[in-house]
Amino acid sequence: MVQGAARPWGWKRVAATASSVALLLAGAAAVTSNQQLESRLTALEGKEERIVIKPSYAACSKASEDCSATGCCQLSGHTCYKKKKGAQCNKTCTAGKKDFTCEVVAQHSVPVQNVLGQNLYCFSVYTAETGSPKVSHELELLQKQKAQGASIFACEQWDVFSDGEASLDQGYPIIKVEDTFNEFHRVKRKISGTWVNWALFYQVWLKVRELGKWEQADWTVKVDADAVFITQRLRSYLSQIKGDSPHGLYLENCNNVEYGFFGHLEVISRTGTQVLTKYLENCHAEFAPCADEGCDWKYGAWGEDVFAQRCMDHHYVDKVEAFDMTTDGACPTDRPKDQKKNKKWHAEDCSQVDTVTSHPYKKPEDYFKCLSEMNR
Repeated sequence: MVQGAARPWGWKRVAATASSVALLLAGAAAVTSNQQLESRLTALEGKEERIVIKPSYAACSKASEDCSATGCCQLSGHTCYKKKKGAQCNKTCTAGKKDFTCEVVAQHSVPVQNVLGQNLYCFSVYTAETGSPKVSHELELLQKQKAQGASIFACEQWDVFSDGEASLDQGYPIIKVEDTFNEFHRVKRKISGTWVNWALFYQVWLKVRELGKWEQADWTVKVDADAVFITQRLRSYLSQIKGDSPHGLYLENCNNVEYGFFGHLEVISRTGTQVLTKYLENCHAEFAPCADEGCDWKYGAWGEDVFAQRCMDHHYVDKVEAFDMTTDGACPTDRPKDQKKNKKWHAEDCSQVDTVTSHPYKKPEDYFKCLSEMNR
């Protein structure tokens, strides 16, 4: 009788246990299903979002042209405004002045392809052979930045490249790139006496592609050694960008110039980096002669930033205006009115600087004073 009583009790217990397991499995499946559904909905929601972009320089109109057909302007930060007859590019607009109606001809946008986080792969370049007799503090700046965990060394991943043999400390030798085509030391700047640097950075970008760290990052960021760079400020800035374009994105940071991708801070999305690095050889073949000679560039030989921007434009990477991201003495619109002609200007009191970077600070004492002030 005891044995007979035990059988139904044991059966019920097993049944109850099996039922509980089934419920747990069903619950887990439901959670997984809900997570997958939420992920799909997030992806769909992202694709419904759009990013306002600016078409490439070549696709847009000069200041003197009617921009009705293109709806965009070659000068960074300028807008194509309607007039009583036709349309014209201008930095600002006042209705009635010079026949402007101030209606914007077009706003260009693209759908969000992928939602981006703020994971950063950052790199800097130490130029061992500058071509100038002036003392360069780039290596010292980078060594002290690394010791303090500042600038690029606060990014999730980082590298430092050079045309020479050097090390940051005992644990990290700088990655040397080779002058494969004997291009590093062909052309000098007339005023500064330094070597034109697009060819050096072409080899650096090839090495970036080879290392592949950018593939695990949302954004690839190139930072000059003399740029005071606050990593967390960049993450906050990038959190406002809805996501990546199907063609990739780069952030243009200097207003009212022909090519506004100024090189002290170069920020490119994962897809943008993929496009740039994929077509490096093509851009070298297309642009190398012009990059040395200047061709259509009235300022002479190209810098590395002009080469990179033209390469991305050539392969349809989308451009986003980010003129409030940086404070740069090399960018005329960032200088105070009384310093408009001073290309060496930089902010003296960095406690008042709220941008991601402040540039340039070529002497270590000036650099770290500014860094301390920006960190409050």
